[in-house]
Amino acid sequence: MDPLGASPLPPRRASEWAAALGGALDGPDAELHFACTLDCGGTGGISFIANPSYRRAWAKSRASAVLASESESVPAGFAGSVVRVANPYAAWAMILASGQKTLSWSSARPAGVDPSAVLHPGVQLAEDVVVGARTVLYPGVVLYPGTAVGSDCILHANVVLGADGFGFVPPHGAAAGWTKIPHLGRVRVGNGVELGAGTCVDRAVVGETVVGDGCKIDNLCQIGHNVRLGAHCVIAGQVGIAGSTVLEDYVVVGGQTGIAGHLHIGRGARIGGQSGVAKSLPPGAEVLGSPAVDAREFRRLFAAQKSAKG
Repeated sequence: MDPLGASPLPPRRASEWAAALGGALDGPDAELHFACTLDCGGTGGISFIANPSYRRAWAKSRASAVLASESESVPAGFAGSVVRVANPYAAWAMILASGQKTLSWSSARPAGVDPSAVLHPGVQLAEDVVVGARTVLYPGVVLYPGTAVGSDCILHANVVLGADGFGFVPPHGAAAGWTKIPHLGRVRVGNGVELGAGTCVDRAVVGETVVGDGCKIDNLCQIGHNVRLGAHCVIAGQVGIAGSTVLEDYVVVGGQTGIAGHLHIGRGARIGGQSGVAKSLPPGAEVLGSPAVDAREFRRLFAAQKSAKG
């Protein structure tokens, strides 16, 4: 099991899940004991596909089973089983619910907190958190279960690490409202990280949301579930990064920028303030605007518009 993209489940055979979900099993009756993303699958893992854009990842997946619709064709290269259901996304939520644990909060200093870490009044920690040497937690910091913070970090007031990400199944069947997607993962923060006041980093659906070593994040930023920030990224205030997006090392993001989900931002990319990033960017890219375009193109367009008005 790859901890970056998988979380444990109570062991259950694929045929049992098919019966519980009102579906049908196509393939071997494997024992399944963790939920995983398609690209982090392995023996004993179950994942899902509800979007055709992930068929390439499905073809390469090593998961033992994948939830799919009744009409979805199996891509060449996938050797596992398919659990065919009417609504794979809703079925995924049911499977994740089986792995949920009761939140357990500590009334004292948890054993995983280094003796040299500084905890100011009003800090709330789950019993199983890990906090490294010389890290400082200011008032109002909340670390949900499973959160791990490295050494020499600074978490300013009201930082929240590990709250559930924003994930819901749209109304379906007899469900009149939105169905919550359980989040089984955690947040892992590297060494030498500084997080500004009011910043939130959501726990992963499965696996980990990661903030790499040396990252500096300003106040009131939102880091979505399963986001992975490489080392030494700099993110200014009020930035929002949607789920499952990856920023490689040394990416710089200007204030009030919005970055869509499931994107890949290359090493050293620079994103200007108030940009709207809707597609992946190569290493070293420099973009501005909403929708974000190459910075040189943006400046030419801005100059042309200004000349036309003049």
